[in-house]
Amino acid sequence: MIIKILPYSIILLIFLSGAALYKKSFGTEGGYRFSKEATRRNISRIVKWYQKEFKTEEIFKQAGIRMPAYFYQTVRYSVLALWLIYMTYARLVTGSGVNMHIALWLVFLVATRPSMKLLKYRSPFCLICEAITKKNREKCSIEIDRCLSQLKNMAISMSDKALSSDCIIREISKSAKIIKPYLNRLLAYWYEGRQRDGQEYFAQAIGTEPAKSFAALLGRLDYIPPDKLISQIELYQSQLGEKRKTAVKKAREIQGNIVFMIALVSGFAVLINFLVVVVGIDAFSMLRRVSF
Repeated sequence: MIIKILPYSIILLIFLSGAALYKKSFGTEGGYRFSKEATRRNISRIVKWYQKEFKTEEIFKQAGIRMPAYFYQTVRYSVLALWLIYMTYARLVTGSGVNMHIALWLVFLVATRPSMKLLKYRSPFCLICEAITKKNREKCSIEIDRCLSQLKNMAISMSDKALSSDCIIREISKSAKIIKPYLNRLLAYWYEGRQRDGQEYFAQAIGTEPAKSFAALLGRLDYIPPDKLISQIELYQSQLGEKRKTAVKKAREIQGNIVFMIALVSGFAVLINFLVVVVGIDAFSMLRRVSF
């Protein structure tokens, strides 16, 4: 038991000795001020690394995850620390093996690291965020299609009235859910007379072709008559429908290729297994006939 605790005791003793020497090295008032300034700089560096080193906020915003970076880092490091304490307790007190826990702990540490690259490749965190971003963009595209249908119904029912573009955007945003924050921000640009900036913001915030086309259509609402607006909306809807069909076709092709590869590998595995068994049985029977 003493031999197991000895390395940890040495590490703790070195840590305490270093802390004591650090404190004693600043005895004068100037030294104390220098120590205070150095400590403040170190703390600010730690806080900056903790919040902005891996640009967690930007990654979360791109993925549409509404979570503060410091909260994610706090939960992540808390889980890692508690897990490490549990492994230490299990190893020193109960004497059980923790090799599997150590491997999983390292995998969790690397997989949850908020960075886009890992050894010049996309990190697991990046792959997860890209999957979430893709799913959110698909939801936004579906809701933009619904907004186009609502805009078409408004143009048909109010063909004898002239509505301003800001009024139309406000009515559309009332029934929207996923893209409602983007529409509200777009409407704020509209009130400031910055329609072009609002269109660019909406297209870049969602990051899809339907969003870009929808923003361009909203910018022309004040200049298109209701009858031409209906035909324009139908044209946009047909284009979005074709793009959606193409995306679904590509996804099905990828799924089919994956299933084909799995079936091909399984067939080769069965064939190799059959050959090994047959050759092994023949070789075993042949060896039994050979007399030494």
